[in-house]
Amino acid sequence: MFPNNDRLNSSRPSPSNPPTMQSLALPVEVIESVIDRCSRDTDTILAFALTCRDLHPRSTLVLFTDVRPRSRDRLFDLCDVLKAKPERQPFVQSLSIHWETFAPYPLLSILPSLRHITFDTFETYGERPILCHPSTLLCCRLSGIGIRSLTIAYTEFPTGGAFLQFLSAFPSIEHLTCDWMNIEREGEASPWVQKSLSRQLRLRTLDVSVDIGCLRIGS
Repeated sequence: MFPNNDRLNSSRPSPSNPPTMQSLALPVEVIESVIDRCSRDTDTILAFALTCRDLHPRSTLVLFTDVRPRSRDRLFDLCDVLKAKPERQPFVQSLSIHWETFAPYPLLSILPSLRHITFDTFETYGERPILCHPSTLLCCRLSGIGIRSLTIAYTEFPTGGAFLQFLSAFPSIEHLTCDWMNIEREGEASPWVQKSLSRQLRLRTLDVSVDIGCLRIGS
């Protein structure tokens, strides 16, 4: 007579039944903390999402919380994914994008939870800053009302007035960072823009590094 090994066998994972989160016996907070700490490592987060169904929800959330498309094709791919899965649109809270590849519409309009946006460039220090295209200003005016934090780096505005016009597209910003921004020549904004900004802007933090002509100002 052979012993009954049903209970023993049932507790031993088979190749067709890989361990689940319960059998790993790790607190969910620990798993989520590990995923959060890998937030900058996209390959690792993708591996989490694709290899374990229990890690998929948190990994997906982290992947979409802070997105950094590095080409125009990637930008349009992101738009396609978010349109196909609208439940993920509220995940995106921060967007970092290059001036050269900026084609935000309709991306900004489908990100209801977007609070931070960074405009940067592929250009290295010492090369001529990128000019802000008028279409960028138009897109931001249409969809920038929810932005609370704005970072502008390595770009050029023809006058201070043009820079203030760009800021007016983000009426709700509280935190502004301008890094290696170039203003070609002095020039005041129109009275309407100045009055509008004086009513809108309620900055809590300001970090500025800007060139005006040959004068460099930092704070």
